Amino acid sequence: MQLWPVGAWSLRLYYFWYFAAAGIYFPYVSLYYHEIHLDGAQIGLLASLAPLAGVLLPPLWGLLSDRLGWRKRILITSVLTAAIVAPLVPLLGSFTLLLAIIVLLAVVLSPAVPLADATTLEWLRGNGGTFGNIRVFGSIGYLGSSLLVGILFSGRHILWLFPLYGAVLFGACLATLIVPGQHDRAHLSSGEGIRSILRDRRVTIFLALVILGYTSFAAYNTFFALYLKELGAGTSAVGLATGIATLCELPGMVVAGMVIRKFGVKPVLLAGMGSLLIRWIGYALIHDYRLALLFQPLHALGFASFYVAGVTFIDTLVPGRLRSTGQTLFTVAFFGAGAVIGSNLFGFLFDRIHGSGMFYVAAAIVTPALLGLIVFVPNIRADEPAQ
Repeated sequence: MQLWPVGAWSLRLYYFWYFAAAGIYFPYVSLYYHEIHLDGAQIGLLASLAPLAGVLLPPLWGLLSDRLGWRKRILITSVLTAAIVAPLVPLLGSFTLLLAIIVLLAVVLSPAVPLADATTLEWLRGNGGTFGNIRVFGSIGYLGSSLLVGILFSGRHILWLFPLYGAVLFGACLATLIVPGQHDRAHLSSGEGIRSILRDRRVTIFLALVILGYTSFAAYNTFFALYLKELGAGTSAVGLATGIATLCELPGMVVAGMVIRKFGVKPVLLAGMGSLLIRWIGYALIHDYRLALLFQPLHALGFASFYVAGVTFIDTLVPGRLRSTGQTLFTVAFFGAGAVIGSNLFGFLFDRIHGSGMFYVAAAIVTPALLGLIVFVPNIRADEPAQ
């Protein structure tokens, strides 16, 4: 029996706390690694572990969810384990041990987003509403935490990152206890799952273009804080830059849903990928960290709106009985495969051509992905049935 709050509000609470933890971690973890004297290649390797787990494991979680109905059980185990493990990181004395525990965190957190998205989409199918109106609470949590810890993490206080990260993840764990249960479990025939989804040429091409385009995003996700530091910024400026970007996610997610309903997913996808190109070129050209703040509102399109459109695109094309598997494949493409390549590539480049050169490479990578979306991806409205 579920206690209040249920439905939409329980999902909003989960997204809020999970992404509040992410706002403590992702904008600042490269500064933490720099503080403990890791080089760019080591930082890139560590940053690639979560995306690598996101490539290898979410399809497994999706199949377990779709076949066995374990979606909620996996979510609870995922976030609880991470909350317990994260505070142990400062106790480690070698890069090898650090590598091992970051691998463990990457593994246990790999189902946290795609299975939450699948749960949300299932609930919306039966109750109405838009994905963006629920997922936007994750952006609110990310915004608040990233701004607060930007002030807190000055100097050696950055070493509190992992204990604080684990503490906030407990909030997400509590929220998982009250999210809606799974109802769309299906008895799938042998071989039905990933292969049957990828037989749809529209899905395959779209996922390939997302992987290519969001390889470039690793330059921002992994090295943006160090890039700003190169330009003279402190941790409070990193927090401000992250806060501006995240604040712009809020209208980006809400408006994306309305635009998709009226015009379909393709205009939103093109705006999102095109904004990445503008943003990376902007970062490459500037020499004052304060000017970088001017490009942060583009995050609304390049991350928030594109994410909502991508989730909607996949959910429209994939049969309901394969919803979890479909969303894990999109997560692999958006957060995983390209980020594995990009984190290591940009870690290598950061040590050699520094931040501005790295973003020129990012712009070159995203260009063919944008052209591919223009030519190959059809426009689909959210209310079109899957075929």
